[in-house]
Amino acid sequence: MDVMVENKGYTLAVLNRKTTRSAQKVYLKPMALYVPSVAAAAVSDLLENLGASEGSDERCALTVTNNNNGVSVDKDFASFADLTDETTAADAVKELINIVRGYDDDGDHNVCGW
Repeated sequence: MDVMVENKGYTLAVLNRKTTRSAQKVYLKPMALYVPSVAAAAVSDLLENLGASEGSDERCALTVTNNNNGVSVDKDFASFADLTDETTAADAVKELINIVRGYDDDGDHNVCGW
């Protein structure tokens, strides 16, 4: 009898390194974040929710977490302005997802549609 495993998805988050405030969103189908426009819009929404301005020179981090197995990886940026560039944001999201997916154990915890 197969046991149904609940998909807890992936969390995408932006953290302000100075204030430690963060904004995050869970994606049950994270493969959509491989589409550059979707990833850039997701990061933009998080920055807006965090109240980060383009001119802000505060350090920040972008984080991707596989909620099914707890694997998390982040990437630091010198300022929020770096993440407002759509190409930079989309590339960073894709890179982080690929790293997190690399830690999956033979698909045992990978229930997000991959």
